[in-house]
Amino acid sequence: TFCQNQANYATQTKCRPVETLLQKISVLRVEHAQPDILLHIKLNRCTVSMNWDALFAQIRKFLTHCSSEQLSFCGILPVTQFIGRMVDELIQRQQAIRGILPLTTIIRKIQKSTGELTPIHCDLVKLCLTAKCLKPVLPFLDVDVTNLLSCSDPFMDVERFLLYFYYGGMAYAAIKKWELALFYLEVAITTPCTVLSAIMMEAYKKYILISLLVHGKTQPLPSYASHLVNNNFKTMFKSYHDFANAYAKNDTIKILELLDKSKDTLLEDSNYGLAKQCIQSLTRRNIQRLTKTFLTLSPTDMANRVHLANADEAEICLLRMIEEKEIFATINQQDGMISFHDTPQDLSTSLSILHELEDTMAKCMRLDERMQIMNHSLAVNKSLIQKTMRTHSRDLDEMSFTEGSFN
Repeated sequence: TFCQNQANYATQTKCRPVETLLQKISVLRVEHAQPDILLHIKLNRCTVSMNWDALFAQIRKFLTHCSSEQLSFCGILPVTQFIGRMVDELIQRQQAIRGILPLTTIIRKIQKSTGELTPIHCDLVKLCLTAKCLKPVLPFLDVDVTNLLSCSDPFMDVERFLLYFYYGGMAYAAIKKWELALFYLEVAITTPCTVLSAIMMEAYKKYILISLLVHGKTQPLPSYASHLVNNNFKTMFKSYHDFANAYAKNDTIKILELLDKSKDTLLEDSNYGLAKQCIQSLTRRNIQRLTKTFLTLSPTDMANRVHLANADEAEICLLRMIEEKEIFATINQQDGMISFHDTPQDLSTSLSILHELEDTMAKCMRLDERMQIMNHSLAVNKSLIQKTMRTHSRDLDEMSFTEGSFN
């Protein structure tokens, strides 16, 4: 009531309503104020050229100290819109890192479970990517999504769902967790649709390049992907597919030509760095192939076979691969010859494989339990049962009609 009275007073006196309200509300305790009034004031305040630091301090205080009851009373749609405006303002002012902590706090308050995806998740990933500070968002990305929180706006729900998995794929790619990045991009691409989204298009471009890093070729999309994706993307992004085909054929010279030819397109799509990493990955794959053919090799011969500039560059690449345990080899300093060795069977490697196997089995068991719970909830879902019964009844009617006509 206090907030509403002050708003009416500011309007009647034709004074600056936002400034007046902020001065009055700054003395109130956040938990005693109406959240919808506060959000409205602070949302409008973002468009006024005043002290941004003072405004953001009040926004941060509200997001940090407000209760879950206030947020539920206000509604998820205005909260989402408010957060989106705040994030855009922070990015525009190059202060993205300041919004990370308030967003992690507000998401925890809105979530009913850790596996619930809210419309604000994509804003958090966007801020972390912009700030180049990905550690705070990883606990949210590493959790399997089991539930979606709708903001009662179908278009916003779809957009933010796609953005979450697109930004999530970019976040995992930034820390070189390529398999998880590929999975997140695949979810964005295979989301059911009736029209193609610009988000899906950008995700598909990165999906092609990351597929090369993970599998050495373009990974085909699952059968449940929309026919619009399968029918259109191959022709729309021909330069990316040409690059992927040359990579799969191990044609380094052709790849370098395509990289130079498509440089402007890749830079415009912000994918030039990924394409260069694909070339580095191909060089490493070629060196790994050499270990299966030769026991010894000179650095000069290796540089010629994998299309590196000189022997020194080949030696540097080889030392990095040895350090990262991608291959096992030694370099004789007297004659400069490289000797390749088989993978040693040590105790630490066996233990790490055993731990990895145990972790994978535990994940499979948790997934099985979750699938059983979801299967039970679907079995007792009233709307699904009614829809299934109508479909089954229609099929029976069509069968009876066909059999009657045949007889």
